[in-house]
Amino acid sequence: MRTAVFGGSFDPPHNGHLALCLYARELAGVDRLIVSVSKNPFKAPTDASDDDRAAMARLLVAEINAAGKFAEMSDWELQQPGPSYTIDLLRHVAALHPGDDLVLLVGEDSYRQMPQWRESQAITKLCDIAVFGRSSGELATTSCGGTLPTAMLFDFDMPVSATEVRQLAAAGQPVSHLIPQSIAAYIESHGLYRA
Repeated sequence: MRTAVFGGSFDPPHNGHLALCLYARELAGVDRLIVSVSKNPFKAPTDASDDDRAAMARLLVAEINAAGKFAEMSDWELQQPGPSYTIDLLRHVAALHPGDDLVLLVGEDSYRQMPQWRESQAITKLCDIAVFGRSSGELATTSCGGTLPTAMLFDFDMPVSATEVRQLAAAGQPVSHLIPQSIAAYIESHGLYRA
């Protein structure tokens, strides 16, 4: 079994997240996908609560599974004290699914930061890394310091960010073209990201 792990703050989940997960199923040969809601030590505090982010990640998983069930949401990272670290998540998933081949799905920006991650060398021993980015040909030569790990590189150009979604929502602008409709409805009904 090939199990992929896709972690993020999901504040909120957007169409880029959805597309990346669906592409990973086809391009990286993933049998199971675990979407994990994190407390990322590299990012500023989230705008939405942990409960809201978990609820929106569940909606994202439902959207992913509309094309055939293979994804599940994990709130394991949210239940841990302190910030989330990818190495701990991977060890948890490896213990849950012994014998599975693990694949870590990351965007280009996260990949460039990997040399700074906790136990980054151990990550490469636990899993393959699949990078989805806009300039895959240049990824091997540019990082935020340190040597980038070997990875499968996939061209992926979907210029949408959670920051953009939050800013539009705060300004009372429509966001349904950037996020799945179920998540747009959740944001509206719960009054998230309003200024």
